[in-house]
Amino acid sequence: MRPTLYLCLMLMPCLPLLLGCHAVRHGGISLGSQRMALLHWKATLASPPLQMSSWQEKTSPCNWTGIMCMAVRHGRRMPWVVTNISLPDAGIRGQLGELNFSALPFLTHIDLHNNNLHGALPASISSLTALSVLVLHHNQLIGKIPYEIGSLESLRLLELSFNRLTGHIPPSLGNLTMLTDLLINQNMVSGLVPEEIGRLVNLHTLQLSNSTLSGMIPKTLGNLTRLNILYLFGNQLSGPIPQELGRLVRLKVLGLNSNDFSGPIPIFIANLTKMNQLFLYDNQITGSIPPELGSLTMLNQLVLHENQISGTIPPELGNLTMLDTFTLFTNQISGLIPIELGTLMNLRLLDFSNNQITGIIPQEIGNLVNLIYLQLSLNQISGSIPITFGKLQSLQNLELFNNKLSGSLPQEFGDLINLVELGLERNSLSGPLPANICSGGRLRYFNVHTNKFHGPIPRSLKTCTGLVKLSLGSNQLTGNISQDFGVYPQLKWMVLSANRLSGQISQNLGASNQLTMLHLQKIYDHRFHTSNPFKIVQPSRANTRF
Repeated sequence: MRPTLYLCLMLMPCLPLLLGCHAVRHGGISLGSQRMALLHWKATLASPPLQMSSWQEKTSPCNWTGIMCMAVRHGRRMPWVVTNISLPDAGIRGQLGELNFSALPFLTHIDLHNNNLHGALPASISSLTALSVLVLHHNQLIGKIPYEIGSLESLRLLELSFNRLTGHIPPSLGNLTMLTDLLINQNMVSGLVPEEIGRLVNLHTLQLSNSTLSGMIPKTLGNLTRLNILYLFGNQLSGPIPQELGRLVRLKVLGLNSNDFSGPIPIFIANLTKMNQLFLYDNQITGSIPPELGSLTMLNQLVLHENQISGTIPPELGNLTMLDTFTLFTNQISGLIPIELGTLMNLRLLDFSNNQITGIIPQEIGNLVNLIYLQLSLNQISGSIPITFGKLQSLQNLELFNNKLSGSLPQEFGDLINLVELGLERNSLSGPLPANICSGGRLRYFNVHTNKFHGPIPRSLKTCTGLVKLSLGSNQLTGNISQDFGVYPQLKWMVLSANRLSGQISQNLGASNQLTMLHLQKIYDHRFHTSNPFKIVQPSRANTRF
């Protein structure tokens, strides 16, 4: 359920009493004056949207689109007052500062998200002392978050994300102790995360991501023991991850990625047993992966890539049987791939590339039948490709390039009918290529460059019309290029050099004329010649991957 709707339902029984108190305080304000304030705001908007066509002077605002009213007790009377302005996605172009908030003291709910509100968030909004929901995300608001907003002590949901707000987050937000959701992500706010945020002990969601916040995470955030979601990613935060976060035992999502955090992965994370998403990638994290992470059995995504993590992969991670995504690429991981990872039957994305992993690929990886993306390239893995890979029939992307793999490619690769990208280049693989390597017809990127493959060009390549990039160079493949290759309308890149091919290349090879590289040099058979119009290019070191 959306937070806004949830809060509305939760607050409904309390509203008559709450607004009754405000009616006593603001007894002289009539529904007519509230109507005039709203009509004045409408008049300041550029081309008021269709949803506001019902906003007319001779009708009650309680009948207007996007306006809700409620009867409140005021002495012996029960006057109607405007309590809710809700016009999301309405195409409103104007400024909130043109709305006279002091004439609308009974407002409890403002939802104007995904409009074109511009200008500053006015300090006068602080007069709405009954306000419990303020949702203004996806607008064009600029300037600072007003310090006065800290006086809205009834506020439970504050959503200012996806605007252009600048300046520091005001410490006065620490006064909003009723808040359950605070979202200021995707702005340009800077400075420190205020320690005062730690007073918001009712928070369930805290999102301050994708801005320019700096400094360390305040230890006071450890007081937010009701937090389910903590997003601080995409800032310039630094220092170690504070131990105090270990008290957030209800946390389900922790997003600290894309900052400058240093130090090791703290062992306290193992206490957060409700966690299902852990994002620590793109930082300066060092040390090894704590085996204690294996106790996070609810974990769905473990994303640790682009750090300086060293040591081996703990076998205890095989306990994370709910994992869907596991990334470690571009670290300093060494040692073997644990066979225990073969129990992660829900895994769909596994990326350990660009590390220092050694040993063989365990045949147990073939048990991961839901894998869509498997990336083990740029390591020092040796041995043969397990025959069990033939069971990975959901696999769309398989990258094993730049390793020390040897032996033949299992003919069972022909069973991988969903393959879109296959990268095996720069290994020592030998034997024939599977004849039906493209039996599924989905293969678009096929690279086996710089191996020891021999034998004929796979028959299925002729009918693999979706090929975009094809590299068979520096092997010992044989065949007649005029007979063994088909027409590839999307072909952009082709390397056939240093093989034993013959025949004549067709001008229809790249039928759409998108072909930008055709590398044919050092074809061993002297009968090979070309009549194609494409430029023959010697590939550089920089463009030999695709």
